[in-house]
Amino acid sequence: MTFSIPDKIRGFLFSPSESFWQVRDEHLQDTTIYFIIISVIYTLFSTLITGIAVSKHPALVLFGLGFGSGNIVLSFFIILALTVVIAVAYALWLHLWIMLICGKRGIEKTIKTVFYYLTPTMLIGWIPVIGAFAASVWSVVVGIIGIEELHQVPFGRALVSILLSIITAGILVAFLF
Repeated sequence: MTFSIPDKIRGFLFSPSESFWQVRDEHLQDTTIYFIIISVIYTLFSTLITGIAVSKHPALVLFGLGFGSGNIVLSFFIILALTVVIAVAYALWLHLWIMLICGKRGIEKTIKTVFYYLTPTMLIGWIPVIGAFAASVWSVVVGIIGIEELHQVPFGRALVSILLSIITAGILVAFLF
């Protein structure tokens, strides 16, 4: 049975446990296509918000661009590229913690978890202030559920692995920048 993209969006926003169960045997290629589509949606809205000078996107600030940068196409591609690169890098980082805390292998499951658990962030996170906070919190909850479902580990281990991955990534990013 095909689980369409709109169904996946609804599922990962409102019933993530069932949704992870439904995509458990899905090919990574299908997951990646889904992630690219929601990343483009996120990038379009983020570029629009930056273009009308409501909020600066961190990816553009990193490249010295911001309000009135004048090149909306460049802004779009910078945000999209960094979104995808950071998601893949974070999936690798999270997988390290899953291996350490849960003793599980299977990087493909972790990549699928991250690509799906970013659904709230991609679809709501572009909204300045409130969207970014609410989407981030809900994404973490979806991520814990994803680790539980796809890696088949207890809630406590899933929680510890995701929290340690986020905290250590935050410390590492703060140290680098």
